[in-house]
Amino acid sequence: MEADRALNRFIINPSFRLQSTYLSVDWYVVDPATLQAEGPIARPGQSVLTLRGKVQVIAVNSGARVDIIYHPDTEFDTPTVQKWLRNMMREAITTRACEILPARVRYLENLKGLYGSGVKVRKLPKNILGCCTGRNEIHLPPFLVIFRQDWMDGVILHEMAHYVHKHHRKPFWDFLSQLLGTDARAADAKNDIALSPYFDYYRFLTS
Repeated sequence: MEADRALNRFIINPSFRLQSTYLSVDWYVVDPATLQAEGPIARPGQSVLTLRGKVQVIAVNSGARVDIIYHPDTEFDTPTVQKWLRNMMREAITTRACEILPARVRYLENLKGLYGSGVKVRKLPKNILGCCTGRNEIHLPPFLVIFRQDWMDGVILHEMAHYVHKHHRKPFWDFLSQLLGTDARAADAKNDIALSPYFDYYRFLTS
């Protein structure tokens, strides 16, 4: 419950910025008449929020980018608008993650010559960035797709190291250091510090 309250402090509005390697969000403000005219025009990947017969927000998801179009009086702080935007962002991130993350795992497996049994993109418990099953299947949370590239690859390589070592003792960290090409323990601590300001917001967008 406390975790849910913490996530509820976030809001999605034109101040929200997302520019990552695989997904970006851009905002466009137009006059109300233009928004009403644009709403009924069907486009691939388009979603429209209408309240009281008036178009409030249009989102166009092209895969790598989400364009959000609104008018100056759109009330972003209302629960209805926030729920719609959050659902839209969750779907956009999850769809992109299911495309990108398995492909990235395959790329790194081929690069390192180290292979598992598959990849699943799914919601994981809080503070878990990935897991590797006893059958060497990697599970990754959708929000990993909006990480910085080096953070994403670090998580994937961490789980790939579990193909060989099913623990976090010294042989695991030594092997992960080989995969990363740098000291794995130091990199892990540095990434934890760098990621911490963003982690809850990433979870908020996909929970």
